[in-house]
Amino acid sequence: MLKELSIKNIAIIRQECVSPEEGLTVLTGETGAGKSIIIDSVGLIMGERASKELIRGGTSKAMVSALFDGISDEVSAAAAELGIEIEDGTLLFQRDITASGGSTARINGRAVPLSIVRELAPKLITIHGQHSGESLLNEETHIRFLDAFADAEAEKSDYAALYDTMLSVQKRIAAIARDEQEKARTIEQLRFQIKDIDAVSPREGEEEELKNKRTKLQNAEKITKHAKLIYRALARNEKGFSACDLIDKALEAMDSLEGVIKEAPAYVELLTDFRYRIEDIAETIRGECDFGVKNPSELLDKIEERLDNLQRLRKKYGATVTEIREYRARAMEKLHDLECSEELAQDLENELSDIRKRMKAIGAAITAKRRAAAKALEERITAELVFLDMEKVRFRIEVAPLAQFAQNGMDRVAFLVSANPGEPLQPLAKVASGGELSRMMLALRCAFADKEHTGTLIFDEIDTGISGRTSHRIGVKLREVASSGTQVICVTHSPQIAAIAKTHLFVSKTEIDGRTESSVRILERAEREEEIARIIGGAEITDQTLAAARELLDANL
Repeated sequence: MLKELSIKNIAIIRQECVSPEEGLTVLTGETGAGKSIIIDSVGLIMGERASKELIRGGTSKAMVSALFDGISDEVSAAAAELGIEIEDGTLLFQRDITASGGSTARINGRAVPLSIVRELAPKLITIHGQHSGESLLNEETHIRFLDAFADAEAEKSDYAALYDTMLSVQKRIAAIARDEQEKARTIEQLRFQIKDIDAVSPREGEEEELKNKRTKLQNAEKITKHAKLIYRALARNEKGFSACDLIDKALEAMDSLEGVIKEAPAYVELLTDFRYRIEDIAETIRGECDFGVKNPSELLDKIEERLDNLQRLRKKYGATVTEIREYRARAMEKLHDLECSEELAQDLENELSDIRKRMKAIGAAITAKRRAAAKALEERITAELVFLDMEKVRFRIEVAPLAQFAQNGMDRVAFLVSANPGEPLQPLAKVASGGELSRMMLALRCAFADKEHTGTLIFDEIDTGISGRTSHRIGVKLREVASSGTQVICVTHSPQIAAIAKTHLFVSKTEIDGRTESSVRILERAEREEEIARIIGGAEITDQTLAAARELLDANL
């Protein structure tokens, strides 16, 4: 749940810390006091677009942070997949905004892209604004609501995998059926590319070897000159003594001293070892003069040509030998598909037929689950709507077959409603008013109470356009949702909802040093009576409004 919301330099809020408790919490206050700023700040935490206009005048940056505790295993697993480590069962989201319009997001102190924030935050908190019920007008959302209730995730996952495979196979079939002239041109091009790569046949590490050999050949004269000098000095010298010759003479002399000098045998062994090492060095250096050809310049030309060919392949087919080989493999596969197009097309058609049969079977299972869930969900939502003062409502979830396979299955799902007796069932978009949409959204939330995993729900003025009696019932439902373990925060202008809450936060604004500042505080019983009386009667608080407020609070103890 949301443990703490800190706001700094956002609009008229200079610095404020809001600490909602468990259960149902309401936020009230006069229009313009800053309630919407608090909701906007939560929106920033959820990854909504940041604007420099949000920054409090006279300051260069703003900050919002939200601390969540009691993180569920499901959220922990999702965070781990996104590379976010959770310590002490808490998650801290932070958003910083600068005067230049830029913003940075952090989770547990680590800078992250907004995409991660937008993926993780909705698992912790959901905002239902004044217009969020309008999402119900879009039929595309109806199937998502029903599927969330139907527990068909395993079947939908299998179906989705087959659907992607079907699209891939259909794409291959379409490619095979392309224009014959284009096919011929493609075959010719692929053959040329494969032949071009095979003519060079690049191998791993070859280019580095060639460059080293090229460097050696480019310095052939220098290598030959100095290598001969080294060999004469160390091993064989027709005009004088080499190092090996001198060591041989020293060994002969040392042998003569074997009975005179005690260490002479050890010295003989060392000198012999030195001689072999010197001779090995001489032979190795002489080997460097062997370029494998009589004319090194000819070999150098061949190496340069080979390097040019390798460079040409890299420019055309890939930056590395591995990429060039992968390109060739793909070209071979395409060429095979085109050259064996008739046989391949038939194989693909058979594969597609099999996929469609499997999709049809799984789709039928999904449809069965949807129809069963639709019946149960209809009953739940209807009961909730009746409680929310829509006594004559009729609500139906229509699950109709589609003419072809779709991404979500083989069904079209639509929510139909009749709010008044004698009126036919019609799509929500045609008949639902703003107040009715708010109640339907709340009814959905109540119907999903046992499936709702979001720790914190925020309702922003859900009571707009609704009577006092209905507002009380909405408050009862909000309290029911909160009692199921979900933290519920509601911005309201309804005295009935305010009176039913466990915690009452009051948002007000004052002038400090010539500037307006908004602040939030928890109201105690006497203060709650005054605030609810203000909501009932407006600016003037009378004994009657105070008595009414007191009665509302007493009735909801």
